[in-house]
Amino acid sequence: MIGQGNTQPATEQEKQQAQTMLKNIEQYLDDPKVYQTIVENLRGKGGDPADLVGALVGQLIHSQVSAAESAGVQLSRDILIAVAAEVINAVIEMAMNEGLVSIESEEQLEQIQGDALVSAIDTYMSIGDPMVDEQAAGQVTQNVMQGQMDSPQAQQGMINNMVGGAV
Repeated sequence: MIGQGNTQPATEQEKQQAQTMLKNIEQYLDDPKVYQTIVENLRGKGGDPADLVGALVGQLIHSQVSAAESAGVQLSRDILIAVAAEVINAVIEMAMNEGLVSIESEEQLEQIQGDALVSAIDTYMSIGDPMVDEQAAGQVTQNVMQGQMDSPQAQQGMINNMVGGAV
C-alpha cells in the first residue's frame, strides 16, 4: 500500500489527500448503521481480531482510492500506509469499546496494530491496484513483520510525516 516506496516528507497535496481520505472514512464509520454492521461482522466472523480489522481497513482504503479515481482525483499511493494506520487505530478502538477486543498491555496493542497493518496491506494488494509498487508494498510488510512499525512512536512518526500532525 505504499506507492513507490517513497520515504520523503509528504507534499502539501498528499497531506490534503490524506486528511480528506481520513475524514471520509471517519464519517463512514460514524454512521450508526455502518458502525453496527462492522461490530456484527467483527463479532460474527470469529478468528484473529487483527486479521479481521486489517481486512476491513484494506477494503475501506481501496474503496476510497477507487472513489477518488472515479472522481478524477489522482491519489498519491504514498499516503495509504499512514491512512491505514490511523483507520486501524479507530477500528481497534471501536472493537475495544464494544468488548470485542481486550488489550492487556502496550505490547499486545502494538502486536495487534502491526498484524492488522499486514492484513490491510495483503487485502489491499489482493484486490489490486496497478499504481502500487508491489516490491515496495512487500518491503513495508516485511518491516511490519519484523516489528519495525510496532511502536506507537514509529506509527505516529509515519502518520505525522504523511498528514502533517494529528488529524
